[in-house]
Amino acid sequence: MTARIPPAQLTETEREVWAAFAGGTVLDLSAHDDRRVRGEVLTGLLLGAYPLDDGAMPALRLDNAHVTGEWELEGREVGHVLSLHGCAFERPPDLRMARLVTLSLRGCALPGLRARNLRVGSDLRLELGFHCTGVLDLTDATVEGTLRLSGATLTHPEGVALRAERLRVTGSVQAIALQVAGELLFTGADIGGGAHFSDAELRNPGRVALEASGLVVTDSLFCDNGFDATGSVRFAGARIGGDAVFSGALLSEAPSRDKHVLVLTGDADADGYVLDADRLRVDGDLRLDAGFTAAGTVGLRGARIGGHLLLSGAVLGSRGVLPGLEAAFASGTPVTTVPFALVADGIEVGGDVEARDRVRGRAGDALRAHGQVRFVDGVVHGSASFSRARLRAPGLDALFADRLRVAGTLFLRHIRVSGSVRLQNAHIGSSLDCSGAHLIKPRLRPDGTVKPSLDARVATIGKDLLCSRGFRALGGVRIRLSEVGKRVTFQGARLGGRTKPGHPVPTRVLQAYGLIAQELVLLFDERHPPAGSVALTRATAASVTDGPGLWAARGGVELEDFTYSAIRADPEVTVRTRLRWLRQVQPDFAPGPYERLAAVYAEGGEEEMAQVVQLERQRRRYSELHVAGRIWGKLQEWTVGFGYRPWLAIVWLALFWLVGLVWFATHRMVRLNSDTDPVWNPPLLATDLLLPIIDLGQDNMWRMAGVSQWIAGTLIAVGWILATTVAAGATRVLKRG
Repeated sequence: MTARIPPAQLTETEREVWAAFAGGTVLDLSAHDDRRVRGEVLTGLLLGAYPLDDGAMPALRLDNAHVTGEWELEGREVGHVLSLHGCAFERPPDLRMARLVTLSLRGCALPGLRARNLRVGSDLRLELGFHCTGVLDLTDATVEGTLRLSGATLTHPEGVALRAERLRVTGSVQAIALQVAGELLFTGADIGGGAHFSDAELRNPGRVALEASGLVVTDSLFCDNGFDATGSVRFAGARIGGDAVFSGALLSEAPSRDKHVLVLTGDADADGYVLDADRLRVDGDLRLDAGFTAAGTVGLRGARIGGHLLLSGAVLGSRGVLPGLEAAFASGTPVTTVPFALVADGIEVGGDVEARDRVRGRAGDALRAHGQVRFVDGVVHGSASFSRARLRAPGLDALFADRLRVAGTLFLRHIRVSGSVRLQNAHIGSSLDCSGAHLIKPRLRPDGTVKPSLDARVATIGKDLLCSRGFRALGGVRIRLSEVGKRVTFQGARLGGRTKPGHPVPTRVLQAYGLIAQELVLLFDERHPPAGSVALTRATAASVTDGPGLWAARGGVELEDFTYSAIRADPEVTVRTRLRWLRQVQPDFAPGPYERLAAVYAEGGEEEMAQVVQLERQRRRYSELHVAGRIWGKLQEWTVGFGYRPWLAIVWLALFWLVGLVWFATHRMVRLNSDTDPVWNPPLLATDLLLPIIDLGQDNMWRMAGVSQWIAGTLIAVGWILATTVAAGATRVLKRG
């Protein structure tokens, strides 16, 4: 402790301070020629070194003084009011481990403040023009009231401007319009009320501007209304009892290293975050909206949000990454690193995620992201809306949300994505609504080929998957092994194509292998059919609605084991048209699609249409055999219609029987054996020749010669052929039954 200065050595100004202290009155030195007051004198007054008259009510209320020397209260307990306004300190006051009733340094200028383990029984006022050019150290301090920093300026650009680690404040922290050059440390601090940093300006470019990891705020946190941080802001592991509000905040110039990560690792380094809120706990809403701008990565990994996550009107990510990504995609070169805009892997949101336009039709109010937006393993207990959002990560997954769980609906209406949307193994409780979405410049594989623009394989959707009303996916859609509770619709969708000439294009634009749905709508515009193949292999749907646009797909339609119970076209078409569609998409014969179509017609009571389909199936089957097989197929078709038209055999038998009858009626044969006297009966003779195996006793009674011999042989051959084809057709009918 600094030695006590004897009263005789006090200056006139210091004697005035002594007198004002004794009476507890305010002393303003602004008009004094000598404004200097030694810190040792202030210490002596507060510690009772200078006698006071009986009945004195001491309080230090000093304005506009110039404090020189050392003001030291280390480890001391002071029961008087301390209020120094507009004072300038030559050296940092030493208040370490001091116990004070109250302390107000409003408008003061200090080269620093040493106040570790300080305890203040009421408010600590460091506001309204308070200016500290060194370290303001409040480490482990306790404020049994409110910490007021509003309008203060803290300047220590080469290091920490405010150390408030493990600070305990029973009230709130008021830091509205605070200006800081240097680092602001609130690690592990505990605030009993709210924390208000609205309109604060923090400057520590390329470093940490605000470090508040582990912060506990009982009420709400406000970093909004012009909050401007140059440098990263960290709230990792913080706990907020109310809302965490960053509406309209501007964050920029985070540490430059590790802003990108390898695609193979899929992980982000918090050192590159402009806002690090990993493992954040917010009981209310987390608002990153209304003009919130983060020129870098926002990290919300493992965060728990009790209310809503609001991203409407936010701008995330660095625009500087886009030219390189655009150039790489145009050349078909896959990038090796991923720039992140938002990393929210493992996040849990108790309410909704809103990144949509708040005013209908105003896309500027929706989220805009430059770089990848990640929600891997995220859980949303309400709905999530990205309607009209703008996500830009060309050649990459712009929205990466594998295993995302949304209890309600995931809205991607009219979203504009430069990149792909990945929802593998996602679980959507209600619908996935992609109506009017435009997905261009999809992710590239290592070999430069295009991946799907919408990848929702093995996803589970409780209600509908809507890819209609202008939906466009240049990389196509993959819903392989997905399960949809009700309807999957691609009405009016455009699948495949390229953004610009020379850009890579997909070969398969709809991959629905193993898809399960109640209703499948595949109505594509005939002017813009799928620009690649459509795979419906092993898909299952109760009803299917299609049209000519589907069957005009440039890469064909794969239908192996495609199962459905009802099918209709819009507009309606004949069975002949359907068969023509099948022929044009299946140059190589496969029986399954014909059998399924025939079964659907038969189950619907349309037996004639079912027979037409089965006839076409047999025609195509025999048309691909060798010559003998093709001939045999033609015979079956002409004679019995492959067993589906057995009446044709009767017609042919009647025709040849009539030919035999007419011939033998005009050409009587000579008896074969003179010992017998058979009766000449042309009708019975023609019948006996046509029917194999059965012997009516006529064909062996007469000698056939000349033309009659050839006619008899023809009748016998026709009889055997018709009998064989009838037997084959009957066998087929029995198998079908």
